[in-house]
Amino acid sequence: MRLSKFAANSRMPSMKSSGARFRVVEMGNIVACVATGLGWCFCTAAASLCSSCCGNDKASSVPPSATSGRRRSVFLLIISIALAFSFQYGVAPALQPDGSGSLVPGIGGYLVESWASGCAYETAELREQCSGNAGVYRVAGATTLFFLLAAVTAACKPSANREAWPAKYALYLLLVLGTVFIPNDPLFSPIYMNIGRVGGTIFIFFQQIILIDLAYNLNESWVEKANKAEVEEGENAGRKWLGAILATCAFLFSVSLAVIAVLFVYFTGCRR
Repeated sequence: MRLSKFAANSRMPSMKSSGARFRVVEMGNIVACVATGLGWCFCTAAASLCSSCCGNDKASSVPPSATSGRRRSVFLLIISIALAFSFQYGVAPALQPDGSGSLVPGIGGYLVESWASGCAYETAELREQCSGNAGVYRVAGATTLFFLLAAVTAACKPSANREAWPAKYALYLLLVLGTVFIPNDPLFSPIYMNIGRVGGTIFIFFQQIILIDLAYNLNESWVEKANKAEVEEGENAGRKWLGAILATCAFLFSVSLAVIAVLFVYFTGCRR
């Protein structure tokens, strides 16, 4: 009798441990199922987003609209900004004589010389800044060439502006990659640098016109809504729209003054 009780008691811990292991395995299966479902949802959403950004928005038989290909172009500009920052603050420091890029077998020395051409300054800091600026010119030059080719293609076939965007992104990345092997002097500095100065001036001029036109349109729209509210809702009902105009003006003026102060603090001139 005692032996049977002892045997029964000895089996209890093993049964409890088996039940605990079963619950752990069951909980792991539940977590794995939930993670798999979430992963599938995220992957599907990411694929849908990439298709929306990179794919065709309409069939080629449908006439192109005024906004055709605009989202894809904006997405490409975002990519170009990211590449410009990476070239200026990542690639250029690595391709200095004492950087890690010089250790690349076969082409390391050539890349260092290419990114250092036209940067004959006294200090290593100025030479690195010059190389970083040339890196930005590389991305900007590739972007300019891409949009020139896209404009010519759209002129020949208007629907091409919204077609084959994955191939266009691949072509753009190949253009940027190709500029890595081109020396700074003379293509990027001073040729494209001066082209960028002239183009930047023209861009700022037209940008100011667009911003002024936007401000007038916004003001007219909100004043019209204020007048409509006065008629439909009664006296003083349109003050909220007029107050929104004043609040927007105050906010934009404050931001402008803050940016001007930052410019005076951090961009006071060239360091010697």
